[in-house]
Amino acid sequence: MESPDSIRNRFDQMVDMSDDDWNYFRERLHYTQFQRKDTITRFGQVENRLYFLTQGIVRHIVNSKSVETTLAFSFPGQFFSSYSSFISRQPSIYEIRPVTSEIGCYYIGYDSLQDVYRNTQCGEKIGRLAAEQQFQKKSSREIFLLTLNPREKYLQLLDEQPHLIQQIPLKHLASYLGITPETLSRIRSSIS
Repeated sequence: MESPDSIRNRFDQMVDMSDDDWNYFRERLHYTQFQRKDTITRFGQVENRLYFLTQGIVRHIVNSKSVETTLAFSFPGQFFSSYSSFISRQPSIYEIRPVTSEIGCYYIGYDSLQDVYRNTQCGEKIGRLAAEQQFQKKSSREIFLLTLNPREKYLQLLDEQPHLIQQIPLKHLASYLGITPETLSRIRSSIS
């Protein structure tokens, strides 16, 4: 189990966090693990946790007409949740599941995070910066999907996130790129 200090390191990159604020936050953290067969967040469930991934990869899935589409992946060192559900308190429109065999993560509950916002000097600033990062990630994903052809998407992914290519099954990777596994296989063959 990785120490929660990696979360503090992440916060320290955003704000100057006092030891008192960190200890207040840390007291509200919990550690949990998931296996590949588990579902972390279900469709229609209100998200009550904000996670920090320490081990493994998870994928965020939307389901339309019984077809699963991978919306995003999260990797160690990243926060994840069904964030729109978490902040709106509405049912999640996507599901989160492990990609790798074991997932390790810390989480803080919604009510505990609200306490952190109210009772620490830097809590609200961290929350705002985290929301801005989520917005930027979402905007980048939209631009990626709308402006690049399948080959360009794969090449950009290969350039920016080579760990995706090595650790994620072809069908999930193709879904993330918005193409069929067959198209992805052809693209990979033409590049090799």
